[in-house]
Amino acid sequence: MRIADFGMRIGKGSSGWRLELPFPFRNPQSTIRILLFLLLAGRAEAQVDPSGSWHTLHTPHFRIHFRPAYRDAALTEAREAERSYGLLATELHPPRGVVDITLADDIDAANGFTTVFPTNRITIYAAPPAGDHGLLFFDSWLRLVTTHELTHVFHLDRSRGLWRGLQRVFGRAPGLFPNEYQPSWVIEGLATYYESKFTNAGRVRGSFHTQVLGADRAAGASRSPWNATLFTRWADGLVPYAYGSRFFHYLAGAVGDSVVPRFVEATSAQLIPFRVGRQVARVASGRTLGRDWPRGTAPDLPGTSVAPPAGRVLDSLLRTEPVPRVSPDGRRVAYVRDDGKGASVLRVLDVATERSLAAHRVNGGVDYDWLGDTLVITQLDFTTRWRIRSDLYRWVPGRAWRRATRGAGLVAPAGGGGRLAAIALEPASSRPTMPAPAVPGGAVWQDVTPSADGRRVAGSRIVDGRWALLRWPADSPDAAAVLLETDGSIADVVWTPGGELWFVADPTGMPQVYRWRDSGGGRAQPLTNEPLGARAPAPLPDGTLLYAALRARGWELRRTSALEQAAPVAFAEPLAFDSAPAVPLSETGYTMWPSLRPQFWIPVFENAGPTGRFGGALTAGTDALGRFAYATDLFVSPEPFRAEGDFALVCSALGNPTLDVSAWASWTDLGRPPSAPTVTVSELDHYAALGASFVTRRWRSLASLRVAAELERTRYAAIPDTALAAVCPGCVTQNLVGGSVTLTLSRLVTGALSISPENGVAWSATYRRREEQGSARWSNELRSRLALYARVPGPGGFAHHVLALRLLAGATNGPLGMLFRVGGVAPQGVNVVFAPTLSATRAFPLRGYASGELRGQRAAAGSVEYRVPLALVGRALGHLPVGVDRVWLNLFADAGDAWAPGASPRLTRLRSAGVELASRMTVSYDFPLSVRLGVAQPLAAPPSGAPRRPQWYAALASDF
Repeated sequence: MRIADFGMRIGKGSSGWRLELPFPFRNPQSTIRILLFLLLAGRAEAQVDPSGSWHTLHTPHFRIHFRPAYRDAALTEAREAERSYGLLATELHPPRGVVDITLADDIDAANGFTTVFPTNRITIYAAPPAGDHGLLFFDSWLRLVTTHELTHVFHLDRSRGLWRGLQRVFGRAPGLFPNEYQPSWVIEGLATYYESKFTNAGRVRGSFHTQVLGADRAAGASRSPWNATLFTRWADGLVPYAYGSRFFHYLAGAVGDSVVPRFVEATSAQLIPFRVGRQVARVASGRTLGRDWPRGTAPDLPGTSVAPPAGRVLDSLLRTEPVPRVSPDGRRVAYVRDDGKGASVLRVLDVATERSLAAHRVNGGVDYDWLGDTLVITQLDFTTRWRIRSDLYRWVPGRAWRRATRGAGLVAPAGGGGRLAAIALEPASSRPTMPAPAVPGGAVWQDVTPSADGRRVAGSRIVDGRWALLRWPADSPDAAAVLLETDGSIADVVWTPGGELWFVADPTGMPQVYRWRDSGGGRAQPLTNEPLGARAPAPLPDGTLLYAALRARGWELRRTSALEQAAPVAFAEPLAFDSAPAVPLSETGYTMWPSLRPQFWIPVFENAGPTGRFGGALTAGTDALGRFAYATDLFVSPEPFRAEGDFALVCSALGNPTLDVSAWASWTDLGRPPSAPTVTVSELDHYAALGASFVTRRWRSLASLRVAAELERTRYAAIPDTALAAVCPGCVTQNLVGGSVTLTLSRLVTGALSISPENGVAWSATYRRREEQGSARWSNELRSRLALYARVPGPGGFAHHVLALRLLAGATNGPLGMLFRVGGVAPQGVNVVFAPTLSATRAFPLRGYASGELRGQRAAAGSVEYRVPLALVGRALGHLPVGVDRVWLNLFADAGDAWAPGASPRLTRLRSAGVELASRMTVSYDFPLSVRLGVAQPLAAPPSGAPRRPQWYAALASDF
């Protein structure tokens, strides 16, 4: 299942919780588990709080779901959605059915997500872009993001030929959408191409993607079609948008606009869906992907008449723009340093010596400025389980860090003359926190900055596609003057200590720093002429300036002199903005069933031998808001006539807690007892559970508590019908009831390039009680897992070296107690972390030995690993839809034991050492898959008597 997104500036390295299903299935590798996992993964990606009151607007092609508090934004979205639908339908085949759009305001970041499974549905974050240069070139935020996401629906929903025939039989089953198999540069490139074609803006026209392409070209590192996908190496997630959209723009210009819809039609019917180049050649006669790609992705860079002044690089290889902010006394500069290897930090340098004075860890979406000797920062963090808000913090470097607001939705703080300004985000709009000129509804302010003496204020905003630079007296916003209006973005507005107004704009096609001059009727004079652009200027007392520049391997923080007496630059006039027309609509409360009902079925089979040969179907679904997600299957054996199946349901309608219900019935063949070789004994297991999970989250930490009740029933049957007591004395019906409590706590630090959590701790513990009905038999079970991670010094590498330690312990008692198993590689597809699920395996992995080499009611195991980064590859394997993202090495030692109550443990009874070659791969071009190939040498003889020889193995994901 492909979840296509819009691209956003939020930063990486959050708590990054690993999705685990909160209940067991009778087969942990079953298709039903995978389907439910996919549904919940898509819902988690959307980050929408489904609780509370929601309404729906019904238009001819859409159901738009929204909270009553931002109904006006939903009405605008209804008009924009129908406008985009009409325009896209002139080129692409319309999608099937009604499209669900969820307009959410649960995260203070601009983005959108689309999936066509199980139905066509879009999630749009209503907050407009703030500080994200890749998204700033828009005429209307909702128009841009809606056109982009709706293109995904038109593109990915399209299925022809064999694919359409399969969908007619099986419905909208995952894997039956051929265009989902294409590389991300096709999927995101098409959407970015159409967002630019059907709006007055878009990233094809914007300068940021030109910078990305230009930086790669200047370094001789331009991507091929097979490498322009979602690899981690810089420029990471920007690559498919920039390369793909420019190639389609080039192809449409060279061959004609119809080539793009013909390409979509061709790929939607091809039998081998991974192939892209063949369809390019088919729809564009005489052209090939390999030959035209370099021309199509070549950036159109403006020339410079004067060589740029010599500059000096203060920092480089950064993954987040290092926006410099100079203190009022001109002695210190602050900027965000994010090298991708760990957590981002806000660093303070001495301007004269360029020596680091202080640093503090920060989250994502960070903005900051000085207010006297204090840094005022806005950054993202969780305020509830579902909501991520941008709040204000204060920090005097070298002293305490204090949070000033909670849930305020503030970005872009700016200080001057004792005044503090910020931008307050609202659905599809934003407003300054200090008095500002009145504007129509829907305006988006980018910057509002007080001058150094606090007497004047300047800012940039966009209204109906018109970007404007404004200036006004701080106490008289009605006396504001519009200095400049244009169709391009205006950002990074700053004042110099001498009262000059600087800003960044891209009238020449590349962003540069400009100084506003009132003389001659007002003009903008360039201060930089960087070939690849300059952003985020910061004037220094000596007349030089700091700025951020983009390069092939990341951002740089540079220091240089300003241009002197450069000729003023003309700005293009704003284009006419056509408001989306009114559409017929009606409003109701939110109803789940249209999106929740089953949309597909998949045939399934299971051979249980003489017990039965089962066949059936499974299905799964979730509603548009994600209140409910379910998966179910039913198997029937005609001879003997028997049935089995699974059902799982996750309910998030309450927000916190999440409720889960699961049940199964399963037949198992026990074979023929020696005393009755003509009789087949079968076991029928029934299981049901009800759980509730309470979760609280912060950017790098998570705490969860899950309580659950369980019911298990086991009975037996014989074929032919025979008295079981005679042939199987132990086959007695058993009814068990019980419950469990699982507590999970974690605080982990990761970076975009990390090969492992590198600083922090994760701990979980599960207590489980079971009692047999009609008898006095019972069991108690306690399991715990502790994982510690520490960054350690190491030579070179694209990421930090990590030392990791894992300790596992378990104990059970009572007549119903089950045995723990020590030995083997961590089972794949099963949650081995003991939380937050009841299905935490009782296996204690210990590499080099067979699974279950030791068994006992007490068990303990430990592992220590030294993880070494080897290579940041970020390339496909030839022209295959398989790539290698990054590679690292794990050197490990394991030890453990299992024993009976009363016996003395020997914790090194089993021990081994070995090495693993681990890699993060990409399959189907962009789907990430972690794999490891290892060899473990037992250091003690196996108690089973097996030979003590090296064990080779391959496994998915990390062992811990």
